[in-house]
Amino acid sequence: MNPGPSTFNSVTPWEHTIRAREEEARTAFLAADVRALDELWSDDYAVNSPLQKVLQKPQVLELLRTGRIRHSAYEVEIEYMSRHGDVVVVMGRDSVVDPPDGTRSKRRFTNIWRLEGGVWRSIARHAHVVAQEAAGADPQR
Repeated sequence: MNPGPSTFNSVTPWEHTIRAREEEARTAFLAADVRALDELWSDDYAVNSPLQKVLQKPQVLELLRTGRIRHSAYEVEIEYMSRHGDVVVVMGRDSVVDPPDGTRSKRRFTNIWRLEGGVWRSIARHAHVVAQEAAGADPQR
């Protein structure tokens, strides 16, 4: 079953749910809410990160706990979603601002969600930086 990408006027219930989960993940990451992320991410979660490493869930959570990863702003624009049975692919762009210098990184991302026991949990993410701006630069995407 692949309903494929949706059109703006025909948002399905699963799309509403995934968009809500994406927003939960964004706000939890911004707040460094390790407990919320532990629930949102599958136990086998992995990320191909902008740190130029593939990290597993425990590693990412530890980097958040210790403040090694921290954002003072985090904006997301979803451009594409498609469902393939119990798996959803989400693609788009995001922008993060990192302390202490306020550098803004513009990135492309792909998030993968899987239905586990009736709950959508993220199983994988790929994010890479496409541009960086020093603090005070034009914040337009």
